[in-house]
Amino acid sequence: MSRIVASLRRTLFQGILLILPLAITFVILRYLFLLVTGFSEPGAARLLQWLGAPPSAMAWMTPIIAAILTLGVVMFVGLVGGNWVGRRVWRGLETLVLRIPLVKWFYGSTRQLLDAFKYSGGGAFREVVLVEYPRHGLWSLGFVTAPAHGLIPGRPHEEGVYVFVPTTPNPTSGFTIVVPRGEARNAGITVEEGLKIILSGGFISPGRPGESGTARETA
Repeated sequence: MSRIVASLRRTLFQGILLILPLAITFVILRYLFLLVTGFSEPGAARLLQWLGAPPSAMAWMTPIIAAILTLGVVMFVGLVGGNWVGRRVWRGLETLVLRIPLVKWFYGSTRQLLDAFKYSGGGAFREVVLVEYPRHGLWSLGFVTAPAHGLIPGRPHEEGVYVFVPTTPNPTSGFTIVVPRGEARNAGITVEEGLKIILSGGFISPGRPGESGTARETA
């Protein structure tokens, strides 16, 4: 009887593990859909009224038109921002935003972090390392972002590096620490694999079934 119960428990747990990623993805996509359509739904409703759409059709047509309008605006911004004139205009708008107190801090910090993730394969995140943080004996996963020369107290000539230690499961926040180059141990994994570990809280790691990367035992 105990074996049957254990087997049912394993089967139930496996089913939860298979369904949970799909459920989380659905919830996030639904939230994003409601968020973006919330800004464009009033305009979509007025457009349908102007076109003379019957009230019975507006209830289900408004969200669809709102999603199409939102997608069109995003694609237009991407298209305009991809040429020289658009980039100059966008930089001008960013300059105005960065002059607003408090707003400039949120916008600037978010933009810099997103740029780091965007170009993580091209050098913004140079490598994944293990550092003893927040105390001796505890190892944290971090990303080397840049060299830090002359910043190690008492060792002005020793090479150091800036290491961004993100929090789990929200890698948009974390800590930037300066570590001697010799004390930042290469984790032997790619930046993409490091981000997977951070986002999953260590549940997804190199060597687990279905994951790419160098197979290894995790302590």
